[in-house]
Amino acid sequence: MPTYTFRNKENGMEWDDTMSHTKLEQYYIDNNCTQMIGAPTTIASHGDVHSKTTDAFKDRMKDIHKTAGHFSRMNKGIN
Repeated sequence: MPTYTFRNKENGMEWDDTMSHTKLEQYYIDNNCTQMIGAPTTIASHGDVHSKTTDAFKDRMKDIHKTAGHFSRMNKGIN
């Protein structure tokens, strides 16, 4: 669900609230507020950690694993 920023018409107080678009009109009436329009904030990511690591980092992790000893708990599937 989207998050909206509202401002109270009487005292100017601002707050954020999360709701569906269908409940928005009634929310304006119930809370005597208007919606603040601004740039949307989006947090997105795709891919996994392994696809975002460099080859140099992977090589360094392999070196550490080699010298860590027999009881190392490091992931043995480092590519």
